[in-house]
Parts: sequence; C-alpha cells; structure tokens
Amino acid sequence: MERLTGSPRIVDVYSHCGGSVWVEAMPHEMEEIIVPGEGMAKQKDLPKELTPLNHYTVEEKLDISLLMAESLADLHGFSDGVVVHDDVQLAQWLRTNDGRLKLGDFNRAEVMQYDEKKGEYCTYYNGSGAGNYRAPEEFDKGYLNEKIDVFSFGNNIYSLLTGLWVFYEIDDYTSVQKELIKGELAYVDPRWKERTFIETKLVELMEKCWVYDPMERIDIFETVKQLREIKEEHERRKANNIE
Repeated sequence: MERLTGSPRIVDVYSHCGGSVWVEAMPHEMEEIIVPGEGMAKQKDLPKELTPLNHYTVEEKLDISLLMAESLADLHGFSDGVVVHDDVQLAQWLRTNDGRLKLGDFNRAEVMQYDEKKGEYCTYYNGSGAGNYRAPEEFDKGYLNEKIDVFSFGNNIYSLLTGLWVFYEIDDYTSVQKELIKGELAYVDPRWKERTFIETKLVELMEKCWVYDPMERIDIFETVKQLREIKEEHERRKANNIE
C-alpha cells in the first residue's frame, strides 16, 4: 500500500504495524450500491423487461468501470514489478466523502517474481480458490499470473450492468466452480447488447475479460485503453445526437 500511495486510485496508508494498517477514512462501500440486496434471484422472478437492479446511469457505470480498471493497472504496471491483487471483488473499492473511488485490501496481493534468464515474470501457485468470483484457473489449482484480476474485473462489469452477482441463480459455490473449470460462464441476457451503446460495449469487453485461457485473455492495460475509447466515442455520439 505504501509503495502505491502515489496513485489517486489507491487507498492512502499512514502507518503500519505487522499485519495492521492505519489508512484514510473510506466511509462508503461500493458493493452494497452496485448490488443492492442479496444479488441472487431465480430467472422467473426477474422483471420480464430487462432492467438493471441498481440505479447507476450507463455513463456512471462506464466511469466506475474505467476507474476500477485504472486502479488495477496501477498494480500490474507498478515500476518495480507486477503486483497481482489476487482478490478482485466489488467490496475492495470504496468511496471517500468527496466521491473519489479507491482500491484497497491487499492482504492477498502477490508480487510476481521475475526470471532474469528468461526475461519474463514467473507464474505462482495458490492452491484451490474459494467462492465463485475467481478465474477458472484458480479453482482448477492452476499456475497463476496477473490475468486472474482481469477475469474477476469482468465479474465487476457484470454486476455493474445488472445489479446481480454472476451465477445469480446458483447458491452453491462448488457447483459454480465446477462449471467454470469446464469453461461455462455466467448467463448474459443477449438484450444487454441491444440497450445502449455503452452497455453493448461493456458486454463485449466483459467477454474479453472472461476468455478461458489466461494467455489469450485481454490484459488490464488494453482494458483501460478500450474503456477510454468507449468513453470518447460515447461523448462524440452524444455531441452529434447519435443514439
């Protein structure tokens, strides 16, 4: 945290002792606003008309997605080596009283080792992951790199779009993990691609984050680039009254 304090997108730390830190006040949780209520539902109980269950505008969802991606890029692009957050989920982003969005909670962070002979970063091993928000290679006890953060970031986009958790009908982590290992992804209603320009583009980007093979998965820097391009194109379309 101390090494990343220079970023306006990372929670500021003022002191530490062992595993405890004293940080700036971050009074507002993003998770409870992005996914109001339980975030779980049966398909038959959802509104027939496609409606997000949170109250952000599409522009706000794009801005939040961009800020989240930029904060992860601060870790993956850290000057002294790649830092993997290793626990990307909505609860890790908080807001200050003046509205600034920041990333924190680095208790699982992994500083990747660098192989000077091969000229590349080394993958690492965590064993089997828990929950249902992680990349499939984490559940399959695979060797990992920073792309696990990108897969989970795709889950953040999903919840921003819908107001629901991924696999919102399945309340059993083991079942979800088995589906992910097999390459099955959370259901995305195809109508999300037909609502607005921003939502269409966010779904397309989310699907790139969810690519099964981490070597083929988009990285966080290209993710940031595409989000900025979506924002620029949206502003252009808005200025020209293009729906």
